[in-house]
Amino acid sequence: MEVEPRRKGKHFTQDERAKIEALHKAGLTHQAIADIIGCCRSAITRELKKGQVEHLDYKTWIVSKVYDAYAAQQTANYQKTAHSKGLKLGNNHAYAAALGECICMGYSPFAAIQKVKDTYGLTISKQTLYRYIKEGLIPNVTYKTLPVGHPKKRKGKVAEEKLMRSRNVLHRSIEQRPKYITLRNTFGHWEIDSIIGSSEGKKESCLVLTERMTRQEIVIKVADKTALSTVSAMRWLKRQLGKDFKLLFQTLTSDNGCEFADQAGLDALGLTTYYCHPQAPHERGGNENNNKLLRRYFPKGKSMKNKTQYDATMAQYFINGYPREMFGGRCSSDLFKEELERLPLKNRQKVYRFFSI
Repeated sequence: MEVEPRRKGKHFTQDERAKIEALHKAGLTHQAIADIIGCCRSAITRELKKGQVEHLDYKTWIVSKVYDAYAAQQTANYQKTAHSKGLKLGNNHAYAAALGECICMGYSPFAAIQKVKDTYGLTISKQTLYRYIKEGLIPNVTYKTLPVGHPKKRKGKVAEEKLMRSRNVLHRSIEQRPKYITLRNTFGHWEIDSIIGSSEGKKESCLVLTERMTRQEIVIKVADKTALSTVSAMRWLKRQLGKDFKLLFQTLTSDNGCEFADQAGLDALGLTTYYCHPQAPHERGGNENNNKLLRRYFPKGKSMKNKTQYDATMAQYFINGYPREMFGGRCSSDLFKEELERLPLKNRQKVYRFFSI
């Protein structure tokens, strides 16, 4: 059978779909069908999946899914008609530009929609915005512009001996942490981590704390990534909050980094500190996800030498005011304030001023 080259991006015709059905029933592979039709294999795979219908074999009474050229053509006709009705975005160029500006500032598509939803009299869904980005309808935005790229491949299994060496057996294990903390429905339990910019400037570091329930973030610029600097930063935090520190901070959950090695020093502040299993960042999931947002201010590979506490505070405000899909578009600051209002704080104004509420 002759191969007829097809123009890239051309939709399948009704005759081509009939030919695909016949070749598929004959048992040809997707690649073989693609070579005959004159397209790429992925196009055939998508077409066969899109045109599937349920077929009942009256001899065996077994229901199976098969490709039907007529059903596929009907689906294509419907999609073409629906698309011809026009874009929901319409000619609202200001709305598109506002979405693009938010995304370029580091907001995700969902967060960008939440940021501008009350300004332009129009709201689109997250899925629609992703489609518009793919079609090039959002100014200055492509998939490469989005803050979160493709997930990295999982690393190979780490040897058990290496994991045991990376953990201090004298530390209080997360296995000892009360189970109710895992549910994230009680306030005052924090995760802690630190980030660096580049290997050359690894002495320059930021200490980051994330409240497990509300995802509220505190970012403190520290002199270096050491246990002494970590305990000093937590002492400074306790002085800022005064007697209300104990109401706001009940437990800490950290990894096994050297900067958190002084368990006794942290416990002395009234904080019960628990340590995650080695190579288990998911046990501090809120902390890790907030670090992705923080990296928009402190990119990997760039030194923090010239960064100050002001930069850390601005990043903190950005994260705490970020619309969260998990909270229905609300931000961490809103939820955190609600929890503060439930607490019998001794100096409420001082606490509110510290968190800029």
